[in-house]
Amino acid sequence: MSGPSSAPAGEAAGASSAAASSAGASSTAHESLPKAARRQAGGLARALVTPSYPATPLFAQSPRGWLRRVPYGVAMVLTTILVPTTAQMLSHDYGVGGGVATLLGIVQTTPLLLSVTRPLQAWWIVFLSDLVCALVVLGTADHLENRVWPWLPGAIIGYLFLLLALALREPRRTLVAVWLLTGTAGLALGMAFPDKSNGSNVVLFVLSGVVLLVAGALRERGDAQRRLAEQETISEAERAHRTLLEERTRIARELHDVVAHHMSVITVQADSAPYRIGGLPTEAEREFSTIAATARESLAEMRRLLGVLRSEETRGSGRRSRGCGRCPSWSRPPYGPAYRPR
Repeated sequence: MSGPSSAPAGEAAGASSAAASSAGASSTAHESLPKAARRQAGGLARALVTPSYPATPLFAQSPRGWLRRVPYGVAMVLTTILVPTTAQMLSHDYGVGGGVATLLGIVQTTPLLLSVTRPLQAWWIVFLSDLVCALVVLGTADHLENRVWPWLPGAIIGYLFLLLALALREPRRTLVAVWLLTGTAGLALGMAFPDKSNGSNVVLFVLSGVVLLVAGALRERGDAQRRLAEQETISEAERAHRTLLEERTRIARELHDVVAHHMSVITVQADSAPYRIGGLPTEAEREFSTIAATARESLAEMRRLLGVLRSEETRGSGRRSRGCGRCPSWSRPPYGPAYRPR
C-alpha cells in the first residue's frame, strides 16, 4: 500500500539530491579557477627553488670529448671578457666607483662558470646582482637619458648565455617561471622609473623568451630522440631474446621427441630381454640390467640438459622438478627401475 506514495517521495529526494549536486558542481567550478591559479603559482615558485639533480655538466652524455669541453670554454671566455668590460663600463659610463664597479662585474659574470653544472643556482646569483646593479647605477649616475638601463649591455649578454645553459638543463616549468620573473622585474623597474628606462627591459624580456623557447625545444627534441633510441635498442634486444628462446624451445622439443623415444625403447628392450629370451646366462642378464640402468641414467641426464634449454617463461610458470618432471606427462614412460613386463 505504501508503494505509490513512496515513489513520488523517492523522485523528490532524487531531484533534490541532483539539484544539490549540481549546485555543488557549480560552486566547485566557480572555485576551481582561483584554486588552479594558486596551484600553478605555487608550482612555478617551487620550480624556481628546485634544481634538477644530479648536477651533471652540460653535454656530459656526448661521446665527443671536445663537445663536453665546449660549455667550460665558452663560460671561461665570456667571464674573462665580461668582468673587465662590465667594470670599466660601470665606472666610466655610469659613474660607479672603481671598487664597487669591479665587485659588481665579478658578481654578475663569474656565476657563468657555475652555470655549466648548476645553472639555476647561477641564475639566482646573476638575477639578484643585476637588480642590485640597476639600483646602484640609478643612485650614482647623474643622467641616464643616453644610457642603457635597467639592464646593462654586458649584463644582457651574460644573462642570455645563462638562460641558454638553464634551458638545456631545467624542465619547462622552471623556464616559464624564470622568464616571467625576468619580465616582472624589468616591468617593475620600468614602471617605477619611466623616465630612466630606455626599453632594455623589454629587449631582455623578448630575447630571453626566444632563447628559452628555442633552447628548451631543442633539449626536449634531443630527449625525445634519446628515449626513442633507447626504446628501439630495448625492442631489438627483446626481439633477439625472444628469437633465442624460441630456438631453444624448438631444439628442446626436437631432442625430446627423437632421443627420448629411442632411449625409452632401449630401456624397455633391455629390461624385458630376460623375460623374452629364455635360458640366458647370469652374466647376460647382468649385462642387460647394466644396459637398462645406463639408458635410464642417460635419459634422466638428457632431460636435465633439456631443462636448461627450455624457455624461462615455461620454467617460471611450471617450476617442475628436475629430471623426468621437466618433461610433459605424455612423454614419460610408464615404467620405473623396478618395472617388469608380464
